Amino acid sequence: MSEALLSVELKNVSKHFDDQMVLKNIDMELEQGQFYTLLGPSGCGKTTILRIIAGFTKASEGTVSIQGKEVTDIPANKRKVNTVFQDYALFPHMTVFDNIAFGLSVKKVDKQTIKEKVLAALKQVRLEGYQDRNINEMSGGQKQRVAIARALVNEPDVLLLDEPLSALDLKLRTDMQYELRELQKRLGITFVFVTHDQEEALAMSDWIFVMDKGEIVQSGTPSDIYDEPINRYVADFIGESNIIDATMIDDYRVEFVGHEFDCEDAGIPKGEAVEVVIRPEDVRITAPNQGQINATVDTMLFRGMFNEIIAYDDDQNEWMIHTTEKVEIGQKIGLQIGPNEIHVMRFNETEEEFDARLEQYEGDDDEEE
Repeated sequence: MSEALLSVELKNVSKHFDDQMVLKNIDMELEQGQFYTLLGPSGCGKTTILRIIAGFTKASEGTVSIQGKEVTDIPANKRKVNTVFQDYALFPHMTVFDNIAFGLSVKKVDKQTIKEKVLAALKQVRLEGYQDRNINEMSGGQKQRVAIARALVNEPDVLLLDEPLSALDLKLRTDMQYELRELQKRLGITFVFVTHDQEEALAMSDWIFVMDKGEIVQSGTPSDIYDEPINRYVADFIGESNIIDATMIDDYRVEFVGHEFDCEDAGIPKGEAVEVVIRPEDVRITAPNQGQINATVDTMLFRGMFNEIIAYDDDQNEWMIHTTEKVEIGQKIGLQIGPNEIHVMRFNETEEEFDARLEQYEGDDDEEE
């Protein structure tokens, strides 16, 4: 990847406070004009990365570059980066116009230029005509857009968003996800978004970094992360999963719950203890004895778009199934699972090892074709 194409680059970035390691050897390359998400639970280090990019926090080790220029020791006010905070940090005694204009006023930009820039920013976030409103008269979603306009008016190369949707109700939060994504595509600015909400990350991102305990556990497109989690932590954190102990029989063959299954994983030693992850929507219900596994329905909950079924097989392994079919409590059913719906996870495999194995056996498949 050419460095000229990179909007943000972190090399071997670590951060510790006294004896506590908060970030460990973070490497990130963020391309211009993409929507990136840092995803993980509270305390995993995602906001610290955001603060290091912004310049609010200094890395203990490593370097930070923006638009190909190292900014590790450059203060926040000298970086072409703006941040939208979780609480928006708007001034309640000011109008919408004055809130958006504040940064430009501090820089002593002339009044006519400020007016032009503020009105243009309001148009970008679809708040034309709201410039004279008091902030206290604005709804939660409108305040969020004012905060974004205040960031955009400074024409940043990178926009950082620190859980800006967390205070909104579910319906408004969903609406704002669409608005943020559409705005990012329209502006072509690099967005770096922090959240602990996996559904939000999957819906909005071009690329996701899943974090745990100060490290990047896995990174990839939303479909990569969802369909091919590297370990139990990622599989559990990204959506619902059936995670089952298994044994690798051979390339493309795995055994679990007393049966052998075809799969799409290779490069794992024969006989190695592994885990398989199967998403609930990938388990299909059949008549008893017509699937690979027999099970008994224990519970069924209506979830709106689907029914969530909990069933137990003959060995009392629990299965979660998402389906539009209706079943009865106590009903005997069969479960059918296809090869491409079984993902094998090795214990303690790094992302580099996983990627190398994936590349190797995908290359082998290409040669056979």
